[in-house]
Amino acid sequence: MRFSHIAAGLGWAVTTTSAASNCGRDVYDYIVVGGGPSGIITAERLSAANHKVLLLERGHGPTVATGSNYTLPWNDTLTPIDVPALSSAVNTLPLWNEYFCSDTPASACVLGGGTTINYMVFVHPPAHDFENWPKGWNWEDIAPAAQRLYDRNPGSTLPSEDGQRYDQGLYSLLSNLFGNLGWKSIDMIDQPDEKHEVYSYPAWNIKDALRAGPVRTYLPLALERDNFTLRTGAKVIRLIREGSRVTGVEYESSGRRQIVKLAAKGRVVLSSGSLSTPRILFHSGIGPAAQIQTAKDSGVEVPPEEDWINLPVGQNLKDHPIFPIIVKSNQTWGPLNTASVLNSSDEKNIGLYESQGSGVLTQGRHRLIYFTSREGQDGTTRYFQGSCAASGKGVFTVTSYLTHGLTSTGVLGLDKDGKTVIEQSPYLQTEADIEASTSFVQNMIDIFTAPGTGLAMNTTTNATAILKSRTNGNHFVGTTKLGTDDGRMGGTSVVDLNAKVYGTDNLFVTDAGIHPDLPTGNTQAIVMVVAEAAVAKILAYKD
Repeated sequence: MRFSHIAAGLGWAVTTTSAASNCGRDVYDYIVVGGGPSGIITAERLSAANHKVLLLERGHGPTVATGSNYTLPWNDTLTPIDVPALSSAVNTLPLWNEYFCSDTPASACVLGGGTTINYMVFVHPPAHDFENWPKGWNWEDIAPAAQRLYDRNPGSTLPSEDGQRYDQGLYSLLSNLFGNLGWKSIDMIDQPDEKHEVYSYPAWNIKDALRAGPVRTYLPLALERDNFTLRTGAKVIRLIREGSRVTGVEYESSGRRQIVKLAAKGRVVLSSGSLSTPRILFHSGIGPAAQIQTAKDSGVEVPPEEDWINLPVGQNLKDHPIFPIIVKSNQTWGPLNTASVLNSSDEKNIGLYESQGSGVLTQGRHRLIYFTSREGQDGTTRYFQGSCAASGKGVFTVTSYLTHGLTSTGVLGLDKDGKTVIEQSPYLQTEADIEASTSFVQNMIDIFTAPGTGLAMNTTTNATAILKSRTNGNHFVGTTKLGTDDGRMGGTSVVDLNAKVYGTDNLFVTDAGIHPDLPTGNTQAIVMVVAEAAVAKILAYKD
């Protein structure tokens, strides 16, 4: 079988914390907290620079090589996570609940984080996504980091190894529709700056006919090194601090607590994501006093009050609101029958995939991605992404996002039980966001229901109702915002231009929480780009 090397031939395996009896006695140059995309990239680059690195991940591995037993009946070296076309079926399987955090909304607690369970749409960020970042973090500064990522993990608009695209009925329908309106056909990987009235074959995070991401493109490199250790099943509770210096990390595994220590000049990097890194900071006496007190009241051993660091952790929360637009055509195509793939009865597609790395199973669920923009009543240009996928016979759903340029923000905090909660919604909080979104949705309705298209709205038929049916994008950023305005002095920033937490000597953050703004599209690629840039800053930083 073509994929038989996936588990057997990589030459590495993951060690869980419960098997590591000496973990508490080891000391590390770097402890990286969180094995999502930013954490894996951070840890791999640090270990490549000859530092002794420990990566702590609270979840478990999703692939056979990383310890998963959820194999496919037709290939015991692959899990449903691996096969691109099964991305739309994963949320129907038992592993779905195991891969999500119980104490944090919409967060994946699994090695690889969101890159393990998402739909793999991989939007290379345009240069303007960094227009509101501080000096030193604009596109000309970030571009080398982006190239480092793309050299290993480029994404693909044509993942089938036979060079063909499959199941293109929906693409043909929509490309003709948009083309007749004068919209431009682009390749969203080769032309990332084109984001107004354009459409493309989807760019997916797929490589070698498998779901890609740092679990495949970075982690194996780190695991080959003697100076790198990965512990899964390790939930970090808090950082051990002596004033402004972090000296260790307390984590829980299999119901037991233990502390792992830093070397004398060691550092901690938090990469647990926009929703989980704030919890660790609150537990460690860093953030608004009310949140630290809530952590203390929930039973966490926080530092003495004189050592609390007052920073706006959890503020500036941003996310893409989703407006689902469902349209009926008179055509006969539909979504892939994933059940027949899972139970082995789809012999044709399985055979093509296994023998050649080709066919519809190499593709994600979407068939076309489009981008456009609107200038709001406040003079700010807001961008929109539409991800189009079949959702029934002749029916398609446009998962449409309000993206870069939105001005609404929310607040993240803790509840009395210590769970992470959204205290203030980040969705459609400003009139300009509402106006631009209404205009965009109405334009889409007009396009899809114009005479001669053969299309009709399938469920919700007007813009007001579609906006009311809004769902979360789960592309959260901003809760540990990077910037020059020190939050201790009344500013809005939690980390400085080196990604170091203000008021600390050796604590850094590399996940999406440091992003001061939302990107023009899914956050998957930009999170990885920024992690590459941030770890380079950390390596260059001198105490």
